[in-house]
Amino acid sequence: MVLAGDRVLRPLPRQEPPIAEPRKKHIPVLGFQISGLVLFGFFLGVTVVLCQVKIITVGYNLQELQKELALAQEENQAIDGAIQRMVAPDKIEAAAVQRLGMVSPPAGEALKVTVSSTPPVLTASRPQKQRGAGPGEVGWLQALFEVLSFKHIDTSKAS
Repeated sequence: MVLAGDRVLRPLPRQEPPIAEPRKKHIPVLGFQISGLVLFGFFLGVTVVLCQVKIITVGYNLQELQKELALAQEENQAIDGAIQRMVAPDKIEAAAVQRLGMVSPPAGEALKVTVSSTPPVLTASRPQKQRGAGPGEVGWLQALFEVLSFKHIDTSKAS
């Protein structure tokens, strides 16, 4: 560097510029809040529209199902009427005579069917004696079979 014609033999010490503190980025808070509210409003609107569409769809399906129910009830009533006409005793008798060739019993003869209230009695035969058991001996296996072969006997009805 030259100063008024004088030469400086050594360079002047350099001064480093002061290190500036990093600036904080200023986020516009008001703009951020407004954009958040706009997004919230958008999603809220979409949600309301989707809920309304779902309600309308369910209502339409309900009307269709009510129509099907009314048709099924009418069909059931028609079938019930047909069944009532078919199970009438005179219709059954006519079908038995015409289709199956049955004949009516002579007048004065009737078949009486009774149901017994007591069940039939089952008797169990005794198993044959096992080989190896003497004439007076009962083998343990045969005794076990005898115990297992007897069914529960209700003693309250016996008296």
